[in-house]
Amino acid sequence: MTMKLGPLKKLQRKSPSAFKKAAKVGTIQFLTWANTGSKLEKRTPPIRWGVLRGSSSAFVGSELVTTFQQSIKSGAPERPTPATSHAALSALIMTWVWNTDYARRMHEWGKKATEKWGKFTLQAGNAGNKWLEKHLQRDRNALMKVIGMEFKKETGI
Repeated sequence: MTMKLGPLKKLQRKSPSAFKKAAKVGTIQFLTWANTGSKLEKRTPPIRWGVLRGSSSAFVGSELVTTFQQSIKSGAPERPTPATSHAALSALIMTWVWNTDYARRMHEWGKKATEKWGKFTLQAGNAGNKWLEKHLQRDRNALMKVIGMEFKKETGI
């Protein structure tokens, strides 16, 4: 999922290097919120072995900023494969990737009777579908604030 940073273009023009550093901090914070929940949105990705969360990564422009590190439950049938490259159209784009073949299906999965969540997702209480979409809606302004504060720390502006 990608977020354009239109409202922050003014800061980027003032100091591209400071803005990039601030955007990286914001990107890491948002990835953490999306995987573990935030004050504004508690939803997290579905859980079975932890592979879905462990496959997530964040980019500013085309630069890899971080991958989400978490322990994978023993007996997991696969290992996390976070994306390590991304071709962005602009340096002002933040992108978050959940790099598993089932990530999109889990995000879009409904709650029909035939589509039952596993026991770890049910036990978590806040895990389920639409986690990223909900964070983009609810945490957008908090993300902009994090980037603005980091920019101010970097530049004093």
